[in-house]
Amino acid sequence: MKPERSLIDFEKIVMNSPDVFGTIDEDGFILYVSEACRNVLGYEREELEGRNFAEFLHSDDLASTHQAIQEALKSGTKASLENRYIHRQGHAVPMHWMGVWSEGDGFLYCVGRDVTEQKALQNRLEEREQRYKALFDNSPEIVFVENREGLVTETNLRFLKAFGKSEEQVIGSPVSCFLSPDTAALNTRYLEQALLGNPTRFDLELELEGEVRIYDTSKHPIIVRNEVVGAHTVVTDITPLVESYETIQRQAKRLNTILESITDAFCTIDRDWKYTYVNSEFEQLTHFKRENVLGKSLFALYPSEGNPEFFRNYRQAMETGNPVHFDAYSPEHGKWFDVKVFPSKEGLSVYFSDITDKVKAQQEVKRLSLVASTTTNGVVIMGMDRRIEWVNEGFTEMTGFHLEESVGKRPIELLGHAQTDISTLASVNEKMNSGQPAAFEVLNKTKTGKDLWLSIKENPIFGEDGSLVNIVSVQTDITNLKRYQQELEVLSLVASKTTHGVVITGADGLTEWVNEGFTRLTGYSPSEMAGNKPGALLQGPETDEETIVFMREMLLKAVPFNTNIINYKKTGEKVWFSMDITPVCGDSGQVVRFIAIQKDITERKKIQQELEKLSLVASKTNNSVLIADRGWRIEWVNEGFTKLTGYTLPEATGKTPSKLLHHHSKGNKAFEVLKEKLLKGESISFEELIQKKTGEEAWVSVDITAILDEKEEPSRFIEVHTDITLLKEKELDLSRLTMDLYRQNNDLQQFTYIVSHNLRAPVANALGLANMLTRIDKRADMFDKSLANLQESIVRLDTVMKDMNTILSIRDSKGNLETEQVSIKLVIQQVVSSLSTSLKDCGGVVTDNLAEELCVSANKAYLYSIFYNLLSNAIKYRSEERTLAVSIKCFSSSDKGMLLSFADNGLGFDLQKARESVFKLYKRFHTDKKGRGIGLYLVRTHLEAIGGHVEVTSQVGTGTKFLIYLPKV
Repeated sequence: MKPERSLIDFEKIVMNSPDVFGTIDEDGFILYVSEACRNVLGYEREELEGRNFAEFLHSDDLASTHQAIQEALKSGTKASLENRYIHRQGHAVPMHWMGVWSEGDGFLYCVGRDVTEQKALQNRLEEREQRYKALFDNSPEIVFVENREGLVTETNLRFLKAFGKSEEQVIGSPVSCFLSPDTAALNTRYLEQALLGNPTRFDLELELEGEVRIYDTSKHPIIVRNEVVGAHTVVTDITPLVESYETIQRQAKRLNTILESITDAFCTIDRDWKYTYVNSEFEQLTHFKRENVLGKSLFALYPSEGNPEFFRNYRQAMETGNPVHFDAYSPEHGKWFDVKVFPSKEGLSVYFSDITDKVKAQQEVKRLSLVASTTTNGVVIMGMDRRIEWVNEGFTEMTGFHLEESVGKRPIELLGHAQTDISTLASVNEKMNSGQPAAFEVLNKTKTGKDLWLSIKENPIFGEDGSLVNIVSVQTDITNLKRYQQELEVLSLVASKTTHGVVITGADGLTEWVNEGFTRLTGYSPSEMAGNKPGALLQGPETDEETIVFMREMLLKAVPFNTNIINYKKTGEKVWFSMDITPVCGDSGQVVRFIAIQKDITERKKIQQELEKLSLVASKTNNSVLIADRGWRIEWVNEGFTKLTGYTLPEATGKTPSKLLHHHSKGNKAFEVLKEKLLKGESISFEELIQKKTGEEAWVSVDITAILDEKEEPSRFIEVHTDITLLKEKELDLSRLTMDLYRQNNDLQQFTYIVSHNLRAPVANALGLANMLTRIDKRADMFDKSLANLQESIVRLDTVMKDMNTILSIRDSKGNLETEQVSIKLVIQQVVSSLSTSLKDCGGVVTDNLAEELCVSANKAYLYSIFYNLLSNAIKYRSEERTLAVSIKCFSSSDKGMLLSFADNGLGFDLQKARESVFKLYKRFHTDKKGRGIGLYLVRTHLEAIGGHVEVTSQVGTGTKFLIYLPKV
């Protein structure tokens, strides 16, 4: 009985176990599997038994599983492996298997357990370990772990970098090896505390990476199974924090010093209305000692009934949180105070100053107005909104504005200049509002628009309640002074920075001052020149005597003059100077100084001499020659230039060739392409269409050569023109002949198409039908149908023949059309009238901006055909989504021709696909609409016959626009 009972118990265990029990044969077929397969894999037993286990195994695990089974079969030992089976729902289930091979039974007995949760837990543990390791290794703080013996067991990268050690040098060593004796002893003391289970925190001063810094150090015990096994240390650099704390302490001390040194009395009051701080000016102004005020209530020092204005404003600031500024009288002190109150979370900060004298000064304003009316300065009295209430006669004389013109306006409205500094006026307003006088200078303008510089002093006037009521402005005209200052500034800047030499002499001609430019030009320093006459040091053997005499005469006349003279440097080198000499007169009108500005023109003189030689050669050639400076301004032209262009030397001098000879239809692209080569010193050549003085066109071949200076930069350009107009006209005639040949060839291709396609098809149909009719009974229906088809083919043949006749008539008429002056607007009106029924049916609208007198010399029938075909196409290919709108405009009109646009809002077409076929014969783009595809062909051929041309732009769903050029001659 016992064995049977044990077998029953085992079967129950197998059937109720969450683990999967099973047997497989040596080929891998499942012979038995327990009920647990339903919960683990989602399959019933019957679905698995009899099938090979590999059918349910994850493909990546097949090889390893087969290898483990083969090893178990060979050795007869127990097999243990992990793999993944595919659940009925498609996801992988990780399994751990134990199996043993029974040689007697020939089966592999195995038990499998779902290890999904264990795998997930293992992954989370690995992830947590990696996250901790990443935080540990990459922490910006220095982190290390010590065991109970004080040896380092772990460090992060920051530790190794800070101490400049490798991991092998640190692990297993005490931290004290890397610290100073004092720091090592401190670390050891706190390590002992941590090993007793007490977290510790202390500051360390370490010299790391060549710099002494302060570190916040914390040690935490590492406890495993209630036993301290080591300590975890984190070292954080707090040097910036320590420095910030020290800075705050210094700033607090500095703030106290500032508050003690400010001229305003200052105090702070907390929210219980008690004084928390007063400065020394407070003590001096109120005569209250600091120790008798601090901690005392405001109400204990000042009864509210005697100071209602103070308490009302204090409460307003405290309750609203907004700053308050007011003036009030204190009966306790017998003084007027200007008070500024600034609220904060802690309470109030109060600044106040004694303005008793200022209030008394307001009483003098009436007396001031009496004085102001007689002074030559301008005096303006304004309200608190800066609107003028009164001006004196001095203001009127300076500005031109009378009292009645000024009252009610602000000064900026009367005198505002485009360059008036608004920020200065804003600063003045701030001072007035704070009760401070202001002085400033401002650029204004008079009634007549002249510049007027004013020096202005403004004083605020306060009422009995301490509020601003008036502003008194006293204005002094400093225009002449400003001009003098500006001239001096410019002169001083020029004198100190210019590369030219500047010499200032006394009336006796002795040098008083020279600038650096003079020293660079001559080699003489200021000390060498001082007390000497410039000519005594600079003039030499080749200096022109007549020039010296001329200079003496002009100096005696005391008038400004210019001259060129040869001087000599300190080294003896000869140099040409251009000299501008100006006398400076004193108040009495007598000369007190001379100012001479010297410019080195030696190179210019050399070039001038070379140009004189060159001009001799250029004047004899038949070609056009011009010489331009580095800015392309013409300096000289020869007679050939005048003959070619019509411009004389005086007319051309100072102008640029591109503007003087510019042709309206041509840019300067050829020159721009070659410009870089020219600037490098290479000669360039190109052809250009120019316009003569008479307006005539001329084609020229241009050759340009640059003359380089000592810096290898162009200083001048020599431009030679050769007239090639006749050659160009022959080229154009050849081009036109080529285009005619191209068009004729294109026409031949079109006719070939007509004959081979459009003409051949109806002829073939007609022949076939005619042949068929001879064999059909005339009374049969087929006879009538064939006869109708024959008639249709003959009509199509007739249509094609008419088209060919039209095209041939246009071609034959080229060059001998009868033309007349035709009104464009009249032709369009006739076309609109012809198509009025179609336009009315579709609701279409045609608009134009054409003038009645806009005419063109053309064949009227052709012109009518052009616009008739365009408008009929617009009607035929209109959009059903919107009302047809056609717009005809003239964009430009000149003696040579006009440019018209014909635009509609119809169906449009794909221009990219149709670009090459738009104006070809029998080309259509809307097959759902009836048409032959000849309309646009006729538009183009008619236009070409009268010397015009057409261009088109179109967009599907938007519409089509034709640009039509019509010649007037």
